[in-house]
Amino acid sequence: MRALAVALLLSLSSSVAADERTILRLRGWIDAVDTHAAGQTDTALTVVTSWTYDDLELMRPYVEALVVAPTERNSARAARRRRLGADASAILELTRSLQLRGDFDVFRKRAAILHTDAAVLGSLPLVVTPPTPQQRADRRQGERRVDVKSFDGQVTHFELRNLQWELAMDVLDSLPAKPARDAFVGHWYRTIGAYFARERRFSDAMIHFDRARELVPDDAGVLYGEACLQETLGAPRIQDYVRVTTLPNGLSILGVSSPQTHFRRAEALLRKALETDPRLVAARLRLGRVLSRLERPDEALTHLRAAIARATDPETTYYGHLFAGDAAQALGDADAARRHYENAVAVFPHAQAARLALGAVLRANGDRTAALAAIEGMLRTPARGPDEDPWWEYYDGDAAQVDALLHELRAPFTRPR
Repeated sequence: MRALAVALLLSLSSSVAADERTILRLRGWIDAVDTHAAGQTDTALTVVTSWTYDDLELMRPYVEALVVAPTERNSARAARRRRLGADASAILELTRSLQLRGDFDVFRKRAAILHTDAAVLGSLPLVVTPPTPQQRADRRQGERRVDVKSFDGQVTHFELRNLQWELAMDVLDSLPAKPARDAFVGHWYRTIGAYFARERRFSDAMIHFDRARELVPDDAGVLYGEACLQETLGAPRIQDYVRVTTLPNGLSILGVSSPQTHFRRAEALLRKALETDPRLVAARLRLGRVLSRLERPDEALTHLRAAIARATDPETTYYGHLFAGDAAQALGDADAARRHYENAVAVFPHAQAARLALGAVLRANGDRTAALAAIEGMLRTPARGPDEDPWWEYYDGDAAQVDALLHELRAPFTRPR
């Protein structure tokens, strides 16, 4: 009996010590938020990049409670909050101290930037406890989501969702929604959506935009970013990948539907983005392209001509003429198609896509010599990149803007508090 009592006492002492260590770690996290210089791999950033996956799971409810992330309509967060027990009062004390400083919302934004930089600049968290077979079998089941990583149609490895992203979004959820959502939230979701597109992390992007839709449903930049994702999911490179790839152990690829389904979704998102911001020329251009893919070339031409007229950069002008040529050709207007393709070539003289299209329409018109002249130059040179033909990166959507968007997002937080 005495041995049992001693054992129980030791167990309770270990539990209390573990809780004290977690509160101490939370204090260290607060210091890291205050001292991190956005965009830098500094000592503050190593505080959170050194956390293992288990550490991140442990700290997540502590961080959520500290920043007062809402639990309404979030049953998983509410369940995590209940597990805090006696630590809740210690966390509340820390929250009140932060609120008394008078910059609590700024602190929350800094925290989101800290975890964003941890995800972008750091490596994946070390996994101490591997995922269970059930978690591997269904990537959407439970807290530990498992992604399948592949290359050239072959599965290379499995990867747990980086919880640094979850912590960043948890903190963003805590920013006040009334009288209006802070513009920082929409800017963050657009930026990270573009980042996922650049990194080809389409699974992350799908869940990212699902969450953004609830928080910033009318943000034109976010709507545009999700529309780009939907257009990419309907593209041949994704559709062909899904068609030929077989995953082991009965796994299946989720989230990819027919091309027409994705193009219709993109159309709805782009129309809504333009209702919010009619000046968004890139959305006008992509709406024209999507309508063309939906076999509505007459509607497509209206938007493509408007995009060409308002274009302020050579890439948009090039895309506008390239897609307008396709739409004109679908309507049987070969002369208009030829003129658009010639205009596209004039903007990017070495563009393969435009020269191939021009050659095809010339050959269809019976001008074999002109068709050969249009394409023979590119036949003598190796495949070129986006500097010669923007078509190479069209399906990257907002990805070309990632560095500029990240710079703008980080700019207010490049110095420690």
